[in-house]
Amino acid sequence: MKDILGARREKRSVRGRRRYAVPVESSAYRIAGLGRPLQGWGHRRRGAEEPDGLMAVLKELHAEKRRLMYHWKGGGEEEEDDDDDDDDDDDEEEDDDDDDDEEEEEEEEEEEEEEEEEEEEEEEEEEEEGEEEEEEEGTESPSNQTDTLTNSTFGQCTTLNGEINCRRINLTHLPIIQNQEAVKLDLGGQDLSGIFQQLTHVSMFSDNSIRTIPSGSFSDLPTLRSLDLSDNDLEDESFDHNPLTNLSFLERLNLAGNHLTKIPTLPSSLQELNLNRNNLGSLCPDCFKGLVNIWSLQLADNQLAEGDLRPLGKLLELDLGNNRFQAPPRGLPSTLQKLSMKGNLIQELRPDHLGGSNQLKDLDLSHNQLHEARIDQQAWLHLKRLEALDLSSNRLTSVPLKLPPSLLNLTLERNSIRHIPASTFRHLRPGLRSLSLSYNALTDAGFERHSLVGTYRSLAELLLDHNQLETVPRCVRWIKNLHVLRLDNNLIRLLEKWAVCHPRNSGSTLASVRLEHNRLSLEEIHPNTFSCLTHPGGLTLRPQQEK
Repeated sequence: MKDILGARREKRSVRGRRRYAVPVESSAYRIAGLGRPLQGWGHRRRGAEEPDGLMAVLKELHAEKRRLMYHWKGGGEEEEDDDDDDDDDDDEEEDDDDDDDEEEEEEEEEEEEEEEEEEEEEEEEEEEEGEEEEEEEGTESPSNQTDTLTNSTFGQCTTLNGEINCRRINLTHLPIIQNQEAVKLDLGGQDLSGIFQQLTHVSMFSDNSIRTIPSGSFSDLPTLRSLDLSDNDLEDESFDHNPLTNLSFLERLNLAGNHLTKIPTLPSSLQELNLNRNNLGSLCPDCFKGLVNIWSLQLADNQLAEGDLRPLGKLLELDLGNNRFQAPPRGLPSTLQKLSMKGNLIQELRPDHLGGSNQLKDLDLSHNQLHEARIDQQAWLHLKRLEALDLSSNRLTSVPLKLPPSLLNLTLERNSIRHIPASTFRHLRPGLRSLSLSYNALTDAGFERHSLVGTYRSLAELLLDHNQLETVPRCVRWIKNLHVLRLDNNLIRLLEKWAVCHPRNSGSTLASVRLEHNRLSLEEIHPNTFSCLTHPGGLTLRPQQEK
């Protein structure tokens, strides 16, 4: 009888351990912050390894489980001991029912064993399904962050402030971005074959080897606003299927550094277009057909010699630098505010060249072949809002006359200017703020007494370095609001007492004077020569040339 009771207790103990093991184990996973067992936990028989950190936590939780099981087992034995006392009092009654009890117990045990086997099979199936999901989805981070890419090969990409950078990590295809807040994708330095997938907002495919754009490449990106395809191997044939026309919200497009000889068909929504460093040969009105919203157009470093820009009625900024123009192109819109034509072959300026651009504020004609004799004095007549004019690196020998009256900044460096005619700047209102005459051939004779009249109250920066001056021009001392004066790299031998700071010019704002690389004897300089400087550290006198 005792053997039967002992066997019964042992079976109940086994059933209790199995019954409480599952909730305790699931509680352990829940406490550890995991939705399901880690891959490898519970499958040691399959040879999987336990992750170091989380496995240590789970081991501690399982130790706690065993402690709870131990207490449960002890309590059960106490209850069974109490039952034994009652059983001893009623031995006769139990003897009569032993056979029936054994049969019922055997049936109950068989049912419980079948239920336990079914539960074990279900647990194994759930664990196998969890492993398959983990293999398909990859291991998720505890923070459930959304800045993820769908393939583990993109793990080297970095994310910061909504920008995803995948430069030079040997990608063979473009990623699918799940982060809906990403505004920039940089895939520079890859070897791509032109295969595009879903992106959001702003995409950058610059500095790759893209040669073709398959039809429908951007069919899933109707709201794309900015696209950078610069520095690739795109040719005219790359746009035969008009792959960009469906991008009806596209505002900024960068195609610089490719091999285009003509402007492809583009969406009418474009506002900024960059075609620098291509092989464009000419501009015709049909080239910009439908592009009525463009306000910024960059066409520098091409082979352009002529063009017509009349369809661009909203154009504000135009860069035609480093081409082959001999004159500004026809049809410059009246809305234009900034024009760069540096590095061309322009030799003359006539009134009709810029007459229609009466809103122009910034004009760059540097690095051309202009001579003052071939600049018509009426060439600037209609430029009544021009504020900045750059004529550096041309063939000027004198400052041009009849400059635009609104001019504030005039750059004339790196010419062969020897002379500044009297009253050249008298008509300017409110007057020049910056005048750069560096790297010219100015001598003392080239400055007349009234050469700088019209600038005495406005000029803040005067650059006369790298010329052939032997003294400081007398007109300099009358400039009241001068901040920066450069006279370095000349032939100056003597400084008069009031050459820079005149006692009648009170309230000086002069902060920087440079006179190094001249032929001065520093011991002969009067102590009050630079008394008007606002800070002693603003004076540079060393080194000097040998006399």
